[in-house]
Amino acid sequence: MISSPFFCTRRNFLKSVTIGALAMNGAAAIPAAFAKDIYPAERITWISPYKVGGGFDLMVRGISPYLTKYLRELSPGAKGGDIMIKDETRAGGQKAYGMVYGARPDGYTIGAFDMAFAADTLMTKLEFDLSRFTYLMRVMTTTRIMVTNKNGFASWAEMVKSSKTKELKWGVGAIGRGLTIDSIIVKETVGIPARFIPWGGTAECMNAMLRGDVQVALVSEDSVKGLLKAGEIKLLTEFTDKSDYPGIPCIKDLGYPDLAEKLGTHRFVIAPPQLNKESGELLIAAFKRALADKDFQAWTAKMDIPLNPLYGDEADKLARRMFVYYQKDLKPILMKYQ
Repeated sequence: MISSPFFCTRRNFLKSVTIGALAMNGAAAIPAAFAKDIYPAERITWISPYKVGGGFDLMVRGISPYLTKYLRELSPGAKGGDIMIKDETRAGGQKAYGMVYGARPDGYTIGAFDMAFAADTLMTKLEFDLSRFTYLMRVMTTTRIMVTNKNGFASWAEMVKSSKTKELKWGVGAIGRGLTIDSIIVKETVGIPARFIPWGGTAECMNAMLRGDVQVALVSEDSVKGLLKAGEIKLLTEFTDKSDYPGIPCIKDLGYPDLAEKLGTHRFVIAPPQLNKESGELLIAAFKRALADKDFQAWTAKMDIPLNPLYGDEADKLARRMFVYYQKDLKPILMKYQ
């Protein structure tokens, strides 16, 4: 076949036009592509170790729209920031935390973290290092309280005095979990002679108390508010540095101020180790605005979700204080109960 000069010229012309069009389209697309790179450019996965409907899970779902709103306000041009919540309850939280730990540190994976997990797993070997997480903020705390039957001890002082004569029957939850560990801490710190009687959880423990099978129990305040209001159980002390109950001393008033921080649990928002600095700062700023939003505050008040936020360095320092305490002070105590 004889090659036509016209055909070659036409082919080259079409090629030139095509290349030129692609170049022009590429140039026109640069601003859009650049906009997609502005953090957040895609959705953020929030991994939670809790069942749907629990207190912290409810907070995660409630704050998510506000977090998206303020991420976009703080980062003009960002096209992402929608929150996808992934509940992963297997292995008592280990699966969820492992997923956060192994994620890219780019700000697109965050997690809900309960500090009680650090105590629960003191005697087990984890495949990741809890101290390496990025602790963005402490969202809330749970308050521990000591309670007795409505016909039980009249006060903390009476309880302690009675234990010196005959050891207490002290109800606890599952062996090795947070409430049981906190009960051990109180018993060892205060020096209360007591025999722990384990139950499956708080509900079972409270039923045992109502029957008179146990005399006292350490529980989370939010789990027994109904029984307290109904007068079926009686409060002896709350493990805080300031009492919210008139006439009832807090643990600081009773001479054990350290227990106010060590008991209960701190609930954090975490990110993978070595989180990108810019993404971390933007997330913290967005969380601050979200928690200050009047509509969100009204919602938390309606849902009775108490917030107690610490941000950035303050949250990180608290987490590390707790890790030191668990390893240095708590682990030797727990080994006595193995």
